[in-house]
Amino acid sequence: MIRVLASDGIEKAGFDKLVALGFEVVEQFYEPEELKEQVKNFDALVVRSATKVRQPIIDSAVAGGRLKLVIRAGVGVDNIDVAYATEKGIKVTNTPNASSISVAELTIAHM
Repeated sequence: MIRVLASDGIEKAGFDKLVALGFEVVEQFYEPEELKEQVKNFDALVVRSATKVRQPIIDSAVAGGRLKLVIRAGVGVDNIDVAYATEKGIKVTNTPNASSISVAELTIAHM
């Protein structure tokens, strides 16, 4: 079974969809020291902006041998050391269009 850690929370619809597809999804925020230990138990890590995925977290994940994917649920990846993760064999991706409608609505509202 593929285990997913949603460190900064996850939209209910996304959670439900992953569970329906057979994934085990854990919604839990961990401080960096605890995340270093917990990340070893997951195949994928989904973060927003609160969780920082830097070298110590990545090194721990590599030592655990399980983590293959880090997803930033948002536009940027500035909270993830993408080059280091990629070098260590962990794919990093994001959801660049996730907030497009909200940004457009806000822009119209301000006009």
